[in-house]
Amino acid sequence: MKLVIIPTLFFSFATYGQISSIDLSHHISAGNSMVQTQPSPAVTATADIKIDKSKKWKLDGNKRITGALLLTAGLAKGFNEGLQYKYNGFEEIFPKANDQWFYPTFSYNNKYKDNDPTKGPKFPLSTSALVMFTDQYHLNNFIHRAALTAALIIKIGDGKKPFKHYVYDVLYYTACYQIGFQAIHMPIAARNL
Repeated sequence: MKLVIIPTLFFSFATYGQISSIDLSHHISAGNSMVQTQPSPAVTATADIKIDKSKKWKLDGNKRITGALLLTAGLAKGFNEGLQYKYNGFEEIFPKANDQWFYPTFSYNNKYKDNDPTKGPKFPLSTSALVMFTDQYHLNNFIHRAALTAALIIKIGDGKKPFKHYVYDVLYYTACYQIGFQAIHMPIAARNL
């Protein structure tokens, strides 16, 4: 019954919204038939969007926050690349690091009971939504994606700007990401033997 009632309600709300948005004063009665003119739009566009070209590109608070988020994303990605492909260099810097947590070759089993995939997940959602709590590799992936998503959400709120500001943004954010990536990846890669 719910499958019939809920779509009917949604359809009736949508139909009501379409009917009530038509200006009924434009209906002219002609005998037995109704002649309708086009409804007037609810909002009229009186002017184009203006771009203020007098403003210069500045490193304001919004760009500092999003730059720091991209730096964090770069750090997480660089750390992951170091763990995945240059683990010997990581071990040289941190000789007492727990391989079961840091080394992806071993740590991927942490999400399973007794580190055995045939026994199922270690705890609910340990193989999907909560996998970041099972090893460093997945935690870095989570930090990387969360930082990129947060930076994107913050940047969506920016208004319209001249094209050259977008070019400067790309250069600035690329530099932030690469600085973060190289800051952690280069020391690990340099010690990888």
